[in-house]
Amino acid sequence: MRKQTLYFLTTMLIAASFLGCARFSKKTFRNELKKLERKDISGLEGNYSLNPGIEYRYDKPEELDLESKIPDTLINNNAYQFMVTPNLSSKKNLHQRKTENTDRLINLKFQNENLLSIKVYEKGAVIKDTVLSGKYKKGMFYLDNKFVKCNGIPFLFGGCQSNKRRIGLSKNGGLLVNEAYDNTGAFLFFFWAGNDYNAAYEYPRK
Repeated sequence: MRKQTLYFLTTMLIAASFLGCARFSKKTFRNELKKLERKDISGLEGNYSLNPGIEYRYDKPEELDLESKIPDTLINNNAYQFMVTPNLSSKKNLHQRKTENTDRLINLKFQNENLLSIKVYEKGAVIKDTVLSGKYKKGMFYLDNKFVKCNGIPFLFGGCQSNKRRIGLSKNGGLLVNEAYDNTGAFLFFFWAGNDYNAAYEYPRK
């Protein structure tokens, strides 16, 4: 009996570890993604708009007007903050609204195949400078700055929040940033639906 109980608990914990982990999906931007080979990953290097031009979150891509104000929910999705800040709940913008970011750009450059330099320029001066590690996988570059936070006893009396990001190149040369987010709770292995989504934004090349 004890063996069966232990086997059951072990099985449920393994299953829970998968259920509580954010999972990527290319569903909304699959047709727009240019699949890069490992040797071509440097194609991601270059300058991009700090603000998103297209949102891939629903069935149909939505173009965002780069010259007009955007909803508050998108202010945090400037390219730098979207890639660098792992915790969704603590994202902070660059203290500028979208209409005030037009003279800024983001620059990506690989230091080697696993280190990506990310800089934000304003009028030619660097105002943000970060290096993130990551790895090439299936045509995209997966950033290592994942976020996982669990409350209580995960999957017994509590839950976990997780999110992660990967970047890729669109067929028209834009930067695609895809974020997977999951927030799942449970009580004695009875899981309830939390918030989860896959959001992707495209940032025009400059």
